[in-house]
Amino acid sequence: MTYAYLGPRGTFAEAALRLLPAATGSPWTPFTTVGTALDAVRDGTVSTAVVPLENSVRGVVPATLDELAGSGNTLHITAEIELPVGFSLMAKPGTRLDDIQRVLSHPHAHGQCRQWLAGRLPNARVLLSTSTASAAREVSESDLACDAAIAAPVAAERYGLEVLASGIGEREDAITRFVALRRAAPAPAPTGRDRSSFLLPADEVRGRPVTDLLASFSGRGVDVTWVQSWPAGTGLGSYHFFLDVNGHIDDEGVGLAIMALHRKGINVCFLGSYPHAGAPEPGPVVDAQAGALGSRSSEEWLEVLRAGDAFVA
Repeated sequence: MTYAYLGPRGTFAEAALRLLPAATGSPWTPFTTVGTALDAVRDGTVSTAVVPLENSVRGVVPATLDELAGSGNTLHITAEIELPVGFSLMAKPGTRLDDIQRVLSHPHAHGQCRQWLAGRLPNARVLLSTSTASAAREVSESDLACDAAIAAPVAAERYGLEVLASGIGEREDAITRFVALRRAAPAPAPTGRDRSSFLLPADEVRGRPVTDLLASFSGRGVDVTWVQSWPAGTGLGSYHFFLDVNGHIDDEGVGLAIMALHRKGINVCFLGSYPHAGAPEPGPVVDAQAGALGSRSSEEWLEVLRAGDAFVA
């Protein structure tokens, strides 16, 4: 098997690929964008591509959702990787922080470091790159001594840069979820700790209550763990819906839910069943009334909201 990833070398996607056991010993090829990496899967140049799907701080990765929304059932997720991410500011050796006038990085990385930039480099111009490692490579190849990049620490070593500041992200516990995608094929066998992903196309769900769609799963004991609306591009109010649920396509409850949606006239796009990287252990049962509301009754809480008052739990 051959693997593609969002490159160049030194990206978080490459780091995620290193955590995928099936990729050990196989050839890896970096691609400049999510789209070109997934095109290589579609045309058979590679068997699998690893790309970012969402980040715990900045949310979904638009390029990946655009590709999945346009792929229908042609690509399937076979694995997910949850990678802790940290950011460093790096520049050519000898560059001082006061010299920096331009900062290059991926939009998600910039979003997670904007508070640090506002405090330390408020006048620096931000330029966006296709990946953090691409930003580091651009800085290493630039003739300007005033450029810096925000990237993974490993990128500094890879491209001969000097780290000027470390740990500049807003949250130390930031995690990015990556997915491995291949051409459609039967899902891996159930493990008992699986996740399944689906796309409900805009044309199929237009005019239907979202609660009705979700009830097809919850009414059969299937937990919906992630819901993401995504514009179809055909007008306001026209959205695709991405869903993640706990369970495997071969599980009875998941199968019954999909059949229930089909009986409602919805042709669901199956995006894959795969081992859940972050399946949580069962937690303690929390009394909803006594939790965030403290001593307030539900009625009092509702009145506070209706009055337009700020409510702090």
